[in-house]
Amino acid sequence: MKIKAMYIFNGISQLNSFTSFIEHENWKIEKQLLKERVEQYKEKEYFIMLQTQFNKQKLSIWELKQEEVITWIDTLLLMRRLMIELFKKGINTEEINIIMEYPLVYGNHMRSDYLLIFERLVIILEFGMFNQDEKRSEERYTKKLQESINYRQIIGNLVDSQVKVVNYVMIYKPEYDRSSMTIMKDNLNYNYGEIALLTNFIFLNIKFQESLSAIKQLELIELSK
Repeated sequence: MKIKAMYIFNGISQLNSFTSFIEHENWKIEKQLLKERVEQYKEKEYFIMLQTQFNKQKLSIWELKQEEVITWIDTLLLMRRLMIELFKKGINTEEINIIMEYPLVYGNHMRSDYLLIFERLVIILEFGMFNQDEKRSEERYTKKLQESINYRQIIGNLVDSQVKVVNYVMIYKPEYDRSSMTIMKDNLNYNYGEIALLTNFIFLNIKFQESLSAIKQLELIELSK
């Protein structure tokens, strides 16, 4: 696929295969500061692999911050959960292309976290994490939402009008405190709730796309008799 990006996964199988290290390492979204997490994991093979791939693809004019690598792994964990939930709802997740770290053409060097592509549907998915109070959560969401709206407008201006471009922002919380080695159950439940909302959003948009297929249109004609 001739699209410039950090990675492109053609369906759930490729995503799960590539991110198998998350399962092997029992990766958790930790509440510790990103700088501290970098020091904890920067020598790991998967950390170096992601860092090297970003630099190899020359996706930015700015130097990569190592903290970004940690957020990539966190969001890849969330993407694994998302794709499993879509699969459970009956979506053919092998037909969804997942584009990670996509530098927007004519986007002033901006990058989207993920693009999910299904037939004539483009879903711009942005993630943000907050680690303090609800006020910061709202501010974080507003900032990320505006970014995703900008990305939607840029991509929407470049593709055919028959391609539907939508955007979604998910704010997630840390799930584990490494210092006390405890799972933050309320935050974990919150994240699963947000994944459920995102799953429903994608499900509805995919079902709408499927209803526009020729075979579905013929089925609707039959039902209307």
